[in-house]
Amino acid sequence: MSHEKINSREKSKFLFKIIFFIIIVVIILSFTTEIKFTTSPIINNDIKTTITKSAPTNATIKPILSSEEKFLTYLPHNDFHDQHGALINAIMLSYITNRTLIIPPLLINYFPRNSTFHSLYNNLNKFIEIKKYREEHCYIDDENEENSLDYCDNEYSQLDDFTMINWEQLFDFNELKKHVKMINRGFDFSLDNLKYNFNIGENDTYLFIEDLSYELKDNDNSIRKNDKKLLHFSSLLGPNKIILENQNNIKFRRLIHNKLIINNPKILNVSEKIIEKLGGKGNYIGLHIEIRHKTFRINANYNIDLIYRNLMKHLLNSNLLRNSKNLFNYNLKECLKNNIPIIYIATDSFEPRSRFSKLYENIPCIFTLFDLSKDLDNFGKIPSEYDEDVDLTNFYVPIIDLLITAHGKTFIGIPKSAFSRLANEVNNLSNGKNAIS
Repeated sequence: MSHEKINSREKSKFLFKIIFFIIIVVIILSFTTEIKFTTSPIINNDIKTTITKSAPTNATIKPILSSEEKFLTYLPHNDFHDQHGALINAIMLSYITNRTLIIPPLLINYFPRNSTFHSLYNNLNKFIEIKKYREEHCYIDDENEENSLDYCDNEYSQLDDFTMINWEQLFDFNELKKHVKMINRGFDFSLDNLKYNFNIGENDTYLFIEDLSYELKDNDNSIRKNDKKLLHFSSLLGPNKIILENQNNIKFRRLIHNKLIINNPKILNVSEKIIEKLGGKGNYIGLHIEIRHKTFRINANYNIDLIYRNLMKHLLNSNLLRNSKNLFNYNLKECLKNNIPIIYIATDSFEPRSRFSKLYENIPCIFTLFDLSKDLDNFGKIPSEYDEDVDLTNFYVPIIDLLITAHGKTFIGIPKSAFSRLANEVNNLSNGKNAIS
């Protein structure tokens, strides 16, 4: 009996040790789990701003700001390339004045081309008001008899495609944020909401209200030493908007053009696949011919002749011109196989072969995005953060067109075109140069 009691006590001790060990393990795991979920994350100010998918409101969540912080913003307008140029000017001005840049969103399918403060301000807010009203009150099967504003009329239907995105959806700002603090304005252009969101007093705003086009100089003390908390510009459109004399400012402008690069994965993936089909980066000649906008439509024949002369000159100087008529029947694979120079045209023309017949009849192996459209089939729908019902594919396709034509060995564009100017900068970067001289 005594022997059995001893064994029983030994078993009890053994069980107690096991239970004690399990309790210790559970406590340790609980403690480490607690640490894992309560440890503060490392904050990196260079990481892109997170975009939250939610419906726009009149007042956004207030950012955490210093009471001494001063701001600069502007009103966007025109197409993508013009807005891109205005953004560069705004970053430059924020650097010169040592202010936080409140970045307005990129406007898409926005057609008014005003440039003075009141016209821009009123149109932007009117667009947002009408679009919101139509979304909330106008329906296909609704006669809208009680609609006193008539915003449900078909004349306003083109505003249904108006939308906005934050610039981070397209560009990489990480390097530039080391030099200029930037905050998104949100999908709203109300001056009252802007003052509220950024704690700006009623009389602490300086509005640049002008009736004519103007230039800004980096040594202008009225801008650099202005004590108002907010400098609010109207249009900042134009490559020569800011006259720079200070060498540090000139260097920073070069940095902006070098570092503000497109980094949308979907756009890069599609464009890189097409670039490879053309022979790879630096293995073809890129052109740009714009004809649909009024300015370029008037000068279309002149610009086509100019492109033709410049292209022929390049081909002759590089000993790349081929005369055989058989070459004009070659497809892309045959052109590559026979080492015929590939010519890629980025264009807004729907009929490039007939519109640019002078090129097609005299130079073989010319291709456009129409010839490679199958590569866009898997692009998929890209919704807007502001309005998920608006598909942004048609907005992104010209940007893909730009990236393709810009990554050739040589790029030839047309005068006074923001598209050609940006494509030329991308081409310089692609060939290991500064974007601008």
